[in-house]
Amino acid sequence: MDATSTLLCRYGRSVARIALGRNLTTYGRFGPAGPVRACAASASVQGCPLESNLFRYIWQKSRAEQVVVLLIILVSIPFNWASFDVPKRIVNDAIQGGAFKDGKTTATLMDFTLHLPSWLGGASYRLSEGIQVGQYGLLVGLSTYFLLLVLINGAFKYVINVRKGILGERMLRRMRYDLFSQLMRFRPEEIRAVKPAEIASMIKDEVEPVGGFVGDAFIQPVFLLSQALTALIFIMAQSFWLGSIALLIVLVQAIIIPILRREQLRLGRERQIASRQLAGRIGEIVDAGPMIQGHGATAYVQSDIAGRLGRLFDIRYALYKRKFAVKFLNNLLAQITPFFFYAIGGFFALQGRLDIGQLVAVIAAYRDLPPPIKELIDWDQQRNDVTIKYDQVISQFNSDETLVLDEENGVAALPEKGEIRLESVQMLDNRGQPLLTPLSFSLARPGLVAVIGPPGGGKDVLGRILGRQATSYTGRVLIDGEPLAGMSVERASHIIGYSGDEPELIAGSMRDNILLPLRRRRPDLKAGGAVSAPEHRRFVEAIRSGNSPFPFEADWTDYAGVGVTDTAELAARIHELLDVFGCTQEVYELGLGGKVMRPVSEQAIERIIAARRVVAAELTRIKQGDLIEPFVLDRYNRNAPIVENLIFGTRTSTRFDSTTLLFEPYAQSILKAEALVEPLAEMGARIVATVVEIFAGLPQGHALFERYSFGANFEFERLNELAALLAKHDMRNPLDQETERDLVALALGYIEPKHRLNLIDARLERRILRARESFRKHLPADAVEDVDFYDPDKVMVGASVRDNLMFGRIGYGVPDAARKVGEIVLQALARSGLGEALYRLGLDTESGIRGRFLPVRLRQAVPLVQALVKAPQIAVLDISSLLAISDEPREIVARLHSYCAGMTLFLLVGDANLAGEVPLRVLFHGATGTVEALGRPDAANDRASRLESTGREDTGRENTGRMEARS
Repeated sequence: MDATSTLLCRYGRSVARIALGRNLTTYGRFGPAGPVRACAASASVQGCPLESNLFRYIWQKSRAEQVVVLLIILVSIPFNWASFDVPKRIVNDAIQGGAFKDGKTTATLMDFTLHLPSWLGGASYRLSEGIQVGQYGLLVGLSTYFLLLVLINGAFKYVINVRKGILGERMLRRMRYDLFSQLMRFRPEEIRAVKPAEIASMIKDEVEPVGGFVGDAFIQPVFLLSQALTALIFIMAQSFWLGSIALLIVLVQAIIIPILRREQLRLGRERQIASRQLAGRIGEIVDAGPMIQGHGATAYVQSDIAGRLGRLFDIRYALYKRKFAVKFLNNLLAQITPFFFYAIGGFFALQGRLDIGQLVAVIAAYRDLPPPIKELIDWDQQRNDVTIKYDQVISQFNSDETLVLDEENGVAALPEKGEIRLESVQMLDNRGQPLLTPLSFSLARPGLVAVIGPPGGGKDVLGRILGRQATSYTGRVLIDGEPLAGMSVERASHIIGYSGDEPELIAGSMRDNILLPLRRRRPDLKAGGAVSAPEHRRFVEAIRSGNSPFPFEADWTDYAGVGVTDTAELAARIHELLDVFGCTQEVYELGLGGKVMRPVSEQAIERIIAARRVVAAELTRIKQGDLIEPFVLDRYNRNAPIVENLIFGTRTSTRFDSTTLLFEPYAQSILKAEALVEPLAEMGARIVATVVEIFAGLPQGHALFERYSFGANFEFERLNELAALLAKHDMRNPLDQETERDLVALALGYIEPKHRLNLIDARLERRILRARESFRKHLPADAVEDVDFYDPDKVMVGASVRDNLMFGRIGYGVPDAARKVGEIVLQALARSGLGEALYRLGLDTESGIRGRFLPVRLRQAVPLVQALVKAPQIAVLDISSLLAISDEPREIVARLHSYCAGMTLFLLVGDANLAGEVPLRVLFHGATGTVEALGRPDAANDRASRLESTGREDTGRENTGRMEARS
């Protein structure tokens, strides 16, 4: 690393001035291979464990800033001493007239003389002659001087505390980043073994007090000691006996209090462990929440959490008793000292051994003595506490074996041809039971291997080993003679593309998930021009805090590394891969569900309207007009709920939500004006009576629950409550507001062809149409943005693309209507030139945690696309789950063979018949694998490969062209 990189890695103030100027000539165009990359990657390359000693860690990372603050403290000491001495002069010289003895009428004020020590010659230099003042002038002058010293000392405290706080926040940021970076160096199996809730709790919460202590680690004891010693020495200078009493009390506090607080430390340690275990247990229960509910074990796990909370309460209770007992004793000792000062100091004053000014000065100085002593004791308690916390956290993150993240000089591709060799690869679980029995074979690159076996067996284990997702195995996997286990994470991820049996997707759009493997090129910090103030500050703080200086919002996509030049070529590759796995249609269908949001270009509006007309024309042509009932201003749409018929538009906010529509002032006035409240409430009452009767005895999740949802998300318990209220209700009295609101909300979600309760007649339809006209005509100005009214010549903002193209509702009761409409809509989009936009909209669909918002096929396909989009030289793909739900499994395998022709492909499947023509197969029965090589006319290379697999030539099977090597 060059000198600039070294300086940057020190993150000092001077570096910020040298390297972080507002112009790029001083800022530096630190590109992918620049010094900032070297700085950010250095720790990753080294893979060093975290510093186990907290104070050494703090000093290593922040010594420059610590020294600056310590120097400020040293400068503040003379001013602190002077603030103790001034009260004595005010009492003795000004109030008692000590400066005006022997008939003097004036005294000198503001005379300053610098006295050099004797070892420098002992000379004196008068800096100011001062001014002559009377007794009142002296009093005012000294009091003003005292006030000035108070302001100066307050300014020192302000600067010190601010710098401490900033230092602490920087170190907290650095510590969290270091812990997270260390987590990224864990072996894959170690990462899977940790509990996410516990790790998140440690990084976020447990290091919070450690970060708060960082600013106090060296500064606080020095600052407090400077204040306490200044006050103590000043007291002893005035009276040795009073100073000795103060010193004795201080020593008692400093010795006894820490001894009593040892039990607090033990209880604090127990509290931290119990809190972390509670967080981990809650995380486990949340992950398994639906399963726990399904088995009816909620009361059992609630009891578990209650027990843990009880244990935590007991620890806290004992901790509070000990804490406040120690606090009581500490305060008692602090308050005893003034008693001695008043009694003994007053006695000395009466005897003339101590003047009044000195006594006042001593009492004033003592006022500043107990607080720093108390804070020093608190600091010692905090030191012990955070040291324990730091040790516990670091012990969880300092793994015995960590991976190297980055390559120092970038990643070099493998030669076009080479060899992959497995030598006695074996893996055991934590009980010593075999997950994979010893397996050996070799394969020329590029090549093709089918790994066949049932789920959960050796097939999955071998896939994880080859995909660098498992490293705790014995034996060796060699790629061109280089051990796979010794590769850095960056190198292995460039060479190998892996997709396993369990899809792992993160929250974000489907496009974000697909492109995640390509987010590996460190971006340029600035392309050109001046650096803005926010950018400059962000970069400086990132460097000072030891964080990555690269902005997350920049373009991290490695276009060149995967063989494309721009986003268009990359998009074409993604499209091709989705075609390979037969999932493009699902992407289009996701796009149909995407919402049209403002702003919408004029060109897009024209195309959507044109596609809408194509859909209508196609329905007319095939004589399937009953598939969609269009929205017509003066006609009631029987396939839409009452609320949609009433508002006749897309609700772009929650203002006119059906569950609260009755309480919205404007909507309420419309419903009352058209006398619709009572009919809708009566309809809701009839719905409740019918639905409760239908649901009685049905299990949760039955199809009827979805059919009778009424769009209001009512729980069955609430329907039962409404039924009970209606049964007791006296018809002569009005309903309470909440009940009436819920009944109206149920009615607003009613659709006659869907629910078939025969609750809507022509008369009610006409009243709803009149209310529609009134709602549209009198809509207040402040509600214009909340509703986008339906218009055949306008885009429905806030509605899905599908709804915009249908401009109506699919008819209930028409067989296979949704599929037929979907096909017609997609054809219309293709004709209008919106197909590509729809595809992009589908890619931008939110995936959800673990892909729960995606269709099953896409959930299985996205990890496969991730593995191949980065153009690896070796692909390890488990396609068993995708083939199991596909209508064309053989076609997918054939397309995959063709796409991966230039790669080394390990194809993991559950059915040998789906592997296709593969020259080398590994068949698994449990943990035991059998290697089979299919015969070919040029058997020389096969023979050598088979000998590698078995260690001997199986002549008995050579004539058949097959050979088996049993591991």
